[in-house]
Amino acid sequence: MGRTDFEDGLQIGTVYTPVSGKINRINIQFFADPDKTEKATPRKRQKAREEGQVPVSREFISGVGFLFVSFLFLFIGKQLLHSLIDGTVATFEISDIDIRTFEDFLIYGIKSFTPTFISLSILVFAAALFSLVVGLLQTKFLFTFNTMKFDLNKLNPISGLKRMFSLRSLFELAKAILKLLIIGFVGYSVIKGNFERIMLTVDSELIDGALLIWSTFSELTIKCSIALIIVSIADYYYSRYEYEQNLKMTKQEVKEEFKEIEGNPEIKRRQRQIMMQYAMHRMMQEVPEASVVITNPTHFACALRYDPEKDFAPVLVAKGADKVALRIIDIARENDVPIVRNQKLAREIYFNTEIGETIPEKLYKAVAEVLAYVFTLREKRETLK
Repeated sequence: MGRTDFEDGLQIGTVYTPVSGKINRINIQFFADPDKTEKATPRKRQKAREEGQVPVSREFISGVGFLFVSFLFLFIGKQLLHSLIDGTVATFEISDIDIRTFEDFLIYGIKSFTPTFISLSILVFAAALFSLVVGLLQTKFLFTFNTMKFDLNKLNPISGLKRMFSLRSLFELAKAILKLLIIGFVGYSVIKGNFERIMLTVDSELIDGALLIWSTFSELTIKCSIALIIVSIADYYYSRYEYEQNLKMTKQEVKEEFKEIEGNPEIKRRQRQIMMQYAMHRMMQEVPEASVVITNPTHFACALRYDPEKDFAPVLVAKGADKVALRIIDIARENDVPIVRNQKLAREIYFNTEIGETIPEKLYKAVAEVLAYVFTLREKRETLK
């Protein structure tokens, strides 16, 4: 999760909340479970996102924001400087203005520094808007209020002490010291390089000295922001790595999630068995109505129905192999359905026709011969009766 603290054995992650423009904390596991070897599933990632758990680097937001302000200051810095000088000069010339009350003085001061206030407002608003956009881009425009819920555990003094002396706190302290050293080194280098120019401001005009200070300050902010960007980029990628590690799942968690999505395998297996039994029962009910059962002789059995007045071609009403085939044959015998042994034809029908379908056209001739034989036997029986 972006930046983290340590609390009650749980990791305190962060998420960017657009409403307040702040980084809020959320609880996730801090130390990765050694059993968590599986990558997070899409469902786990979605649930984490719904809870506000996304990788956010505060260092990256502040670093990019500071760089943006530094470049923005290059464009409006001179205007801000001139307006500040003009306001200051106007204040010292107050003796030339008819001011009798404090309200008159206040109004005069506001008018004198209005351009300065406008420039500062533009600078602050642009910086805030830019930081908001960077934060939203990191979270892929996530809007959530889950991280703003009140938690009494955060008021626990023992948990507070644990956070203060945790490994994460030491890491944050080391990072803060590193940033301080970098900024200190950059600041020292810039001031040292411009020291002689800065000393010349003692004998220069106010505006010239102010422009020189502004130039040095601009150089300082640009170089410091670039240094912070380097640190923040490293922190950004580490945040994503840390986030992925914390989202990892155990094999058991993956199995449990699969059960939740797909259903319990045992229950599904039982459902399939029931459906197969039901389908088998319906299929066996069709066997007594069949015109003929073709076998090979025991491994396969295919029951065909053909009614010239209803059926365009013979229809397969039941088929089976091994035990199912024997059951079809038994039912056929019990209901006096003719049984014809034709090994090749039985296999062809079994593998090329589904129940409820008409037989393939290539088998018309062979099946017609069988049906003709069956119908002939039936007529002879009726004649004998």
